[in-house]
Amino acid sequence: MEKKIVYLITFACFARRCFALKSVKEVYIPGDFVLGALFPIHDSKDGICTPQVNGQDGIQILEATIFALTEVNDHLREKGFSLGLLARDSCFDTGISLQHALEFAQKRYNSQSNRPQNCTSLSETNNVVGVIGPLRSMETVDVANLLTLFKVPQISYFATTPELSDNVKYKYFKRTVPSDTYQAKALVSIMRSLDWQYVSILYEDSNYGIDGYTEIKTAAEDAGICFGFDKKVRESAKEDELERIADNLMKKRNTDGKVVAILFTQYALAHRIMEIVDKSYSSNDVVWIGGDAWIGKEPPIGRQKTIEGAIGISPETGRYPGFAEYFKEINISRNPNPWFGEYLRQHYNCSLTDKNNSCSGIQIKDFRELLTVYNVRNAVYAFGSALEAIHALLCRGNKDVCMNMKTSLSGALLHQYLSNVSNPFNTTFHFVNGRDGLIRYSVLQYQRQQNDYKWIEMGNYLGQGLIWKTINRSEYTASVCSLPCKNGQFRSRSEVCCWECKDCDYTEIVNTSDPFNCQTCDINSGWTSSPSQNVCVAIPVDYFHYDNPFIIVISVLSTLGIIICFVVSVVFIVKRTTPIVKATGFETSIVLLIGILFSYISPFILVTEPSLASCGFFRVFLGLSYTMAYSSIFSKLMVYNRAFDIQSSMRNKPIQGQRVFNRNICTMKTALVISLTLSAVHLLALVFWSIRDPPSPEVNFSVTREEALGNLSCADLNNFSYFVNLSFSFLLMIACLVFAIKTRKLPDGMNDSHEIMYCSFTSFLLWIAFIPLYAFSENKLVKVMSLSISLIIHGTACLLCLFITKIYIVIFRPEKNNKERVMRTTPSRSRDSYSGSFQGSRAFENRQSFGVTLEEKTSTKCTGNLSSACVADDTEEGGEGYFETRGPLPFENLNVIDRPGNKEGLGNIKSDERLTNHKVNGDILKNDKIYDKDKYTQVHSNQGNFLRSIGFKPSNSIKHITSSESQETPVSIENKPEEKK
Repeated sequence: MEKKIVYLITFACFARRCFALKSVKEVYIPGDFVLGALFPIHDSKDGICTPQVNGQDGIQILEATIFALTEVNDHLREKGFSLGLLARDSCFDTGISLQHALEFAQKRYNSQSNRPQNCTSLSETNNVVGVIGPLRSMETVDVANLLTLFKVPQISYFATTPELSDNVKYKYFKRTVPSDTYQAKALVSIMRSLDWQYVSILYEDSNYGIDGYTEIKTAAEDAGICFGFDKKVRESAKEDELERIADNLMKKRNTDGKVVAILFTQYALAHRIMEIVDKSYSSNDVVWIGGDAWIGKEPPIGRQKTIEGAIGISPETGRYPGFAEYFKEINISRNPNPWFGEYLRQHYNCSLTDKNNSCSGIQIKDFRELLTVYNVRNAVYAFGSALEAIHALLCRGNKDVCMNMKTSLSGALLHQYLSNVSNPFNTTFHFVNGRDGLIRYSVLQYQRQQNDYKWIEMGNYLGQGLIWKTINRSEYTASVCSLPCKNGQFRSRSEVCCWECKDCDYTEIVNTSDPFNCQTCDINSGWTSSPSQNVCVAIPVDYFHYDNPFIIVISVLSTLGIIICFVVSVVFIVKRTTPIVKATGFETSIVLLIGILFSYISPFILVTEPSLASCGFFRVFLGLSYTMAYSSIFSKLMVYNRAFDIQSSMRNKPIQGQRVFNRNICTMKTALVISLTLSAVHLLALVFWSIRDPPSPEVNFSVTREEALGNLSCADLNNFSYFVNLSFSFLLMIACLVFAIKTRKLPDGMNDSHEIMYCSFTSFLLWIAFIPLYAFSENKLVKVMSLSISLIIHGTACLLCLFITKIYIVIFRPEKNNKERVMRTTPSRSRDSYSGSFQGSRAFENRQSFGVTLEEKTSTKCTGNLSSACVADDTEEGGEGYFETRGPLPFENLNVIDRPGNKEGLGNIKSDERLTNHKVNGDILKNDKIYDKDKYTQVHSNQGNFLRSIGFKPSNSIKHITSSESQETPVSIENKPEEKK
């Protein structure tokens, strides 16, 4: 490594002709320790310095360094040593800067004991301990690489590129300004604060421009700021190229017709671009935003109007106390600055010739202090403070420079103490992380005040956020390419940063973080869009409450039905021994009433708050309400139908000595068992179903443009489960209809065929009406109402059709609650299917006939002779139909009587007489058949068993037609006396 350094120094010495080369212009202030400095005193072109003097970045910065050095030396002289300065002109050129930096490195190397012997510098300024500058990042990066190689500490007062924050690559580099990383954030904070979302940027093709653009773009994207136009510009670009760039830039106008543009370039290039734009367009159409390279610096003469209103960021500005007074009093003859005269000549158009040296008498009155000169002051202060600390350490408080300090002072030691500098010489400065300057920026705007233009500090950025001091926000309008979309609209990209507004669906939202896409809210999970469609909100979940008018109506109707059902049940229980209740079937009627009660209770369960229990109970109650009702009707009709079919068989085919009828087969107990069995089967099926598929509640969300609501209801309500539940009941209803038709000609007290058909047809029509309404409706209220109303109508129809007429007779017409009324059969209900064939009640008006009457009619004493048989009372209303009843009837006792229609009477007819075409107790005996007492006795014995089976108690013995003493001589029809005509 040492050899490489030696070769490099040797080559540099020969290149610079170090043996005989005369030194260029420089500022040299002698001192025990010398600071090298690089300032852009002149501009450059093609690597050659031009005569153009930079008054701000060059002369002011150099004079501020000299002034700061004077202040430091005033303090260090008390310690016995001083600090010198060797300043060179970098001319804004990297090559020139490297040449001077290499010489500084050589001088630093020559001050060491191991310097090469083949090259001896003619200068006495070998003891260069550190370097200040250069100004720009472009030159600073290369100089830092070189000085790091020679371990020469370097402090830049204005190089801000983030690349220089690399503590490994540029180990010996420091700066008194913060990195552009923070400058980019500060610029973005300004744009975001002023609502400038649509901007353009032109950046320099250099480390400063490229790195700064990268940082600005990253921060801008995070802030939602869009670059409509971005272009990298070469510092050496010609005028026609800059004009094309300017034309493209001015096409990117915002909605107010203005262009908001960032110029992240060096001072000279920035003003070239602004001048070209001002020539072709109005300066009022552009708002310039700048970085620290040109913000805070006075524009070239005559261009103040061009940049009026420009705003930007500069490292914290402030006045350098005493510097303005110092600068105004500079005497050209006593000033070590060899370029100060050039500055006066250029600025005041004076002469520097010996004969007419008009510049020597000029008094500077129009001086405007560069607001960032104190940054170079901090660099000088830092070196002075570090050397003071090293002197105190190595010389132990002794004055002058001790030998220990001369031999031990190295670049590494000085770099170490520079990193620890804090508040040197009563200032508030230190290096952040031992490397960068404090994150303190000033927001400056170029304004016209009282016929003069000035940079006005509008605010500060201290790393945490932007703080405005004085700003009238009403003067700044938002910069957008397209106007913001309304609520519920998303941005459809038309070009970079521009969009068209299109509507989202009412269930979608447009998030501020992504305004270019609609986001769908998950309705199935209970989310929908807010009214402003900017966020998904939870859908409120509700269920039916008893304050709903429809629910109130259902509750009132169900309550009335329950009350009526209980009243009917009480009446039936109290009057269970009366004929009409017996004929109806007390046991099956109670089952039917329970089913009707379930129909009225079910709506209450349906409208209560859905839960696993309530949904399960409704599933059971819904199924059993129909099943228990129709199973009771079905079982009763089946028993009656079977009983009368057997009765008919007994009459038509009696067999001697054979038991034709079993009284235990067709009884009301049998009907009860059948009814409960059918209901139990359905109940078990429902229980098994509920175990396999629990009827849990679920929320169904309904979202419209006007309203979003989640309805909590049983899961069965959302599908066709209830139809499956009622399928068994439907089959029972069909069976009831079939048996109602078959039993339509039973005796009046037992015949509910018409009422059952009305009830079944009502249920059938209800299902036809409500099934489509239920199946195709998405409204839960409609489904609940249809189910509830159908259940209520079903229960009411059953009550009205099957109970109300009977309750009316039992309570209000008790005189009709008798066996004659119960057991009569009207002509319209003549049942030919039972007990033979009888063609009409009036086929033979004057024929002999037999009838039956109740045992209670005991006013007439019956004898063994037919002539003394009990005569029935025909005077009761409807008696005609009653006496035409055929077949065995369910009264308690049977008696053979003589119909009053026989004028002459039959006399004493013997038991063995042949009867032809005569009706004996309802049986028409065939011609040429001989009446057999034993057969007839057996038939009526079986009839007694039948009467017991359907609820009535026959007498202990059936009275025969003749007594035991009567002769068994057959009687024929010829022996019958003629009827009187």
